[in-house]
Amino acid sequence: MIDPVEIVISQWTRVGCGFNAQPSAETPDIERLMLDTARVMPQMSRLLIMGATWLHLYGDAVARHRLARLISDELEPQHHATMGLFLDIAQQGTHPHRFESITRELPPAATPRALFDVYRELPGMSDRALQRASAISLRWGLWCEPVEWKMNAMRPARWIMQHNPSLLTRADFRGDLRASVLESLRHDADSGASELSLARASGGSRTQVRAALDNLEMTGRAKRLRVKGSRATKITLPDQS
Repeated sequence: MIDPVEIVISQWTRVGCGFNAQPSAETPDIERLMLDTARVMPQMSRLLIMGATWLHLYGDAVARHRLARLISDELEPQHHATMGLFLDIAQQGTHPHRFESITRELPPAATPRALFDVYRELPGMSDRALQRASAISLRWGLWCEPVEWKMNAMRPARWIMQHNPSLLTRADFRGDLRASVLESLRHDADSGASELSLARASGGSRTQVRAALDNLEMTGRAKRLRVKGSRATKITLPDQS
């Protein structure tokens, strides 16, 4: 069985993080990669540093409505504070804060503790983590030292887009609802069965999704198809049947 940490690292490597690892064969589902990162982050401090740096630089490629929906529906509650800390660190220095609509809905840890497993497993290390904890980690109840960006360990935007062309449209849309609609159609089963299904998957209201689809259909990025023999409409990407 492949180590979940190794899978996460290979996916971050694919999108331009400078881990010494083999990149995944395909561009990952960025939002689910972020969920998986929150799950395994306590096992490896470098995941926080590298992932937060990538999000700080390239967070416009994150489909924020869909991310919020996935956190609510798929991320276990015990990892919500870790996700909140991850996003909060990544958005520091951005104006406005890119992920604020998500972080304000996430709670801090119910029981304050060291973020990383190694500090909780070794005698005396938990106190050391508390003493060195950054203000932002104290707010989330997950103690860790201040994060210093690893800009030199990131691939440039041009390389990332060349090797992961699906991220280009996301970045063009700056992560707005249109990006969430496209990524839901690409990754979430049955999301295109109806506008209502797509609204549920993408994290927008039905009215918002309909407006997003109007734009996406106009530019050839999505299409609505009438289901033969009914009034129902399904939505697909151009390369889907």
